[in-house]
Amino acid sequence: MPSPPGTMIQTILDKTIQFFKEPRNQERIRKECIDPLLGHILDRLFPYIILTCILFSLILLISLVSIGLLILQLRHPTLVVPDITHIVS
Repeated sequence: MPSPPGTMIQTILDKTIQFFKEPRNQERIRKECIDPLLGHILDRLFPYIILTCILFSLILLISLVSIGLLILQLRHPTLVVPDITHIVS
């Protein structure tokens, strides 16, 4: 009598899951596959991460300086923006 469809696939799947559950195999997969792959990905992405941090810092600095200048101008309007209408006309 032939076996029901899918039993061979279930057997292969069960053996594969059992293989991956063994601690020795997990450690080997981690050391030989996952760690080198993640290391390579991080090596490739590191310059972009640094660039993003630098750009974020610059944007933050420019924003803080702008807010500081606006506050200073609101408190003392003649200190920050000199009157140059006599030069233009």
